[in-house]
Amino acid sequence: MSSRQSAVKPRKIPAQARSRATVEAIIQAATYILTKVGWEGLTTNAIAERAGVNIGSLYQFFPNKEAVIAELQRRHAAATRTDLLDVINLLPQQPSLRDALTLIVEMIVTEHRIAPAVHKAIHEELPHTVRHMAEDQEGLQRQFSQVLKPFMTNVPDPELSIYLMGIAAHAIIHTVTADKPDLLGNPTFVKEVVTLLENYLCRTQLEIL
Repeated sequence: MSSRQSAVKPRKIPAQARSRATVEAIIQAATYILTKVGWEGLTTNAIAERAGVNIGSLYQFFPNKEAVIAELQRRHAAATRTDLLDVINLLPQQPSLRDALTLIVEMIVTEHRIAPAVHKAIHEELPHTVRHMAEDQEGLQRQFSQVLKPFMTNVPDPELSIYLMGIAAHAIIHTVTADKPDLLGNPTFVKEVVTLLENYLCRTQLEIL
């Protein structure tokens, strides 16, 4: 494990109910500060004060504010994975590629709209090495490929196209979340992202060659 990864690991896992309640209060406090103030206002002292715990109790579990955000990221990733699996199960029932893409984009946008400041902190402030869960991502990508392939009869390499589509969708939605979060609530935004992805995936083999 690299020094950067160890620096954002929790110091210990809470075992008792009281300890779990303390960690939960710390996480909720960090979420509140990120949402209302932003990264610049997030300090361990501010988190402890908002959580109603002393700074020593915070340092029992987290060595720094990055470790608190890393725990937020872990929870966020777990919740997102559950939502994505739910969407994957619904995709085969969609009548068209556009309907399938709309389902995917709406889920991602909704998830980012809940707390854009938290997403910005997760993606911009954490070390790159701790943000990505490669095995989970690869597994989800394979599942998306399996259910989307029937919609992509004219695409010569569906797996590559889906991989690139995922990068594009993430980049667009993350940039909007960071720069113009109000757009996340605009229905036209979802339609525009879906149109962009649909036009890419609906190319004919002749066009690609």
